[in-house]
Amino acid sequence: MKKKILFFISLLLAKAAIAQTPQEIINNYIEATGGKEKYNINAYQLKRSYTANAATDFTEVVTVVESENKFSKVKSIMDRDFYYILNDAAGWIKIPMGSRDKAPTYSVKDLNAKEKEDLKQEITDGIWPFIDFEKKGYKTSGNVSTTTLDGVACSGLVLEKEGIKREYFFDKTTGLLKREITTEAGITNTYDILKYNTVTGLKYVSEASYINTKDKKKTQVLTTLKLENPTLGVSFTK
Repeated sequence: MKKKILFFISLLLAKAAIAQTPQEIINNYIEATGGKEKYNINAYQLKRSYTANAATDFTEVVTVVESENKFSKVKSIMDRDFYYILNDAAGWIKIPMGSRDKAPTYSVKDLNAKEKEDLKQEITDGIWPFIDFEKKGYKTSGNVSTTTLDGVACSGLVLEKEGIKREYFFDKTTGLLKREITTEAGITNTYDILKYNTVTGLKYVSEASYINTKDKKKTQVLTTLKLENPTLGVSFTK
């Protein structure tokens, strides 16, 4: 009997030692946030506020229509709106001119090839760069790791592409993302996930704490995801 018990324990330990693959971890996240059918998304809008109690606090509204290669970002800082637009092959930025106490006029500048490619990358990566990561050009780096964040056991995976490194840490119990670290152009950005919200049955990150190695300011990020009529009132023309 003792030998059978020891054999059973060793079998359980052996199974526990088998590491999950990156895709299994991602599949767990998808199931934990609503299921695969909820991710059949072509158009969406994100409203975000970045607050660090500094003059550089800002809000942004990002609207994407993936199938039409359309992207709009309106960044509002110090009561001024800056527009970054990509409409298929055309791209431009609208910069507000004049004093803040008057209705702004805008200077329009066409984006160069690199700037347009950066916006296209935002469309391709979408809200969840790790979902279908291979189709987006990412490759896994190293093995799936195990770590503890704030007392929570997490599975970690690393994705890399063209100078971009993305590290993801998923709660082993819930399957939800707990931390994301992105390194690009020598700057590391760390998001600690604090809260999720739900829209049309899809759970998404609605609150996070953010800091990077350049500004070193702890910033609160609040996000609202809109899936119904996300392009309503959004212009993709000059």
